[in-house]
Amino acid sequence: MNSLIGTGALIRLALRRERVLTPLWIALLAVMAVGQVKRYGQTFPTPRAIADFAAEMSGNRALIAFGGEIYSPTIGGMTVWKIADIVYTLIALMAVLTVVRHTRAEEESGRAELVGSAVVGRAAALTASLVVSCAASLVTGLVIALGMMGAGLEAAGSLALGIGVAAPGLIFAGVAAVAAQLTEGARTAIALASGVLAASYVLRFVADGSGQEWVKWLSPQGWSHLLRPYGEERWTPLGLILPAVLLTVAAAYRLAARRDLGTGLISQRPGPATAAPGLRGPLALAWRLQRGPLLGWTAGFAVMGVFFGGLAATIPDMAGQGASIQEFFRRYTGPEGASLTDAYLWLIALSMGYTAALYPLLAVLRLRGEEITGHAELLLTAPVSRLRLAASHLVFAALGTVAVMAAGGLTMGLIAGDPLRVLGATLLQVPAVWAVGGAGVLAFGLLPRAAAAISWAAFLFVNLFGEVLGPILGMDYWIANTAVPFHHLPKILSGGAFTAVPPAALTGIAVLLCGAGLLAYRRRDTA
Repeated sequence: MNSLIGTGALIRLALRRERVLTPLWIALLAVMAVGQVKRYGQTFPTPRAIADFAAEMSGNRALIAFGGEIYSPTIGGMTVWKIADIVYTLIALMAVLTVVRHTRAEEESGRAELVGSAVVGRAAALTASLVVSCAASLVTGLVIALGMMGAGLEAAGSLALGIGVAAPGLIFAGVAAVAAQLTEGARTAIALASGVLAASYVLRFVADGSGQEWVKWLSPQGWSHLLRPYGEERWTPLGLILPAVLLTVAAAYRLAARRDLGTGLISQRPGPATAAPGLRGPLALAWRLQRGPLLGWTAGFAVMGVFFGGLAATIPDMAGQGASIQEFFRRYTGPEGASLTDAYLWLIALSMGYTAALYPLLAVLRLRGEEITGHAELLLTAPVSRLRLAASHLVFAALGTVAVMAAGGLTMGLIAGDPLRVLGATLLQVPAVWAVGGAGVLAFGLLPRAAAAISWAAFLFVNLFGEVLGPILGMDYWIANTAVPFHHLPKILSGGAFTAVPPAALTGIAVLLCGAGLLAYRRRDTA
């Protein structure tokens, strides 16, 4: 039988399932890019003003590490510096989630086996997922390129940016397809592909933070930066982008042909015939399930702290900086003001909190995964209550957040030479992280089938609207001061006085959300 038979029907099915989510992704990324052009156009009305801003930002290696090198002191060049790296990362994440959702997740749920019982070829599902994901990436790149040209920017730079946006989506669609063949679970496939994405981001970050541009050639996201939109556009990276897409997709098809439906090439090790001596309750089982991600997050944040702490020594004094640099960091300083180094360390502490907000959400989704696989139902046939089962996972979601933030804060503080203050600042982010995690618990209890989508939406909302989309859409005050929990925290590292009210209030909100979620979980059906 033709291995691609039925592909058209599966593409239509995937498009139907993606009819809301994918257009939202495309609109989000397009608004981020084109909206930044309009914002900079209003903020810097003359070429001299934007050139002065670019000159000031170029002199700060820490800021360059976050956004990439500035290749052109123009509205277009500064827009790329401000927003492009975020767009490159998000479109790669979109591709990973889309491909895994229509491949490995379908096999894990058993739907792929039902579909495969009809006249459907072996490679049809993989092909359909790649077609939909790659088409979404290309459409996003095209929409952004047209939007930038519509905003008055030159065509060559807009084309380079459009290609740079589409490239990570195409590459990581292939990476996700490979991960889906290697693993047996959707969560593991997402974690594996996301790990490759994180490594790509770190390489790009290190390249720009250290000024060693050659390191970008090792990073797929770096290839998009090397296109240099609105600068002296360079098309050489296309020689790596296209082969990378073809190689990963070809590898995915080759691996798919070598495995059985529902299995992965990296098979899961069978457990022992008898339970481990310490595995005598829900808490011990939750530790066994959560320990791998927890140790990985903790080690990752410790390494992150070392790197960011090392950059602190390169930060000059605030007084010697231009008005644009001072204005950029002023939003991270308290009423008494602070040195540029203190403002930088508070910015990094906030960034760690924003990133760590994903950890409790994933820990809660692990509990949801136990429901989907039927493991939770088996456990509940024993003398174990629902609340006890859920609480065992929430313990690690809560305490694991503390461990992750403490690891990052301690290493960053030790390297920066101020361990106690930096550790205190990072631990202060924990109540805000708990509040975001509480939203995931509420979604798990009330809308379990949509828990994953709601959790990711909460994470992206907090990360994007407070720092990126809020200013672009003119919602600085409402979003930053009301809806994003991190902006309620006192800036204790950069001139602000400590007050216990905000962290206590955020902890209370987290407790209320978790309580409501657990109450709903107690009353609803499993699975």
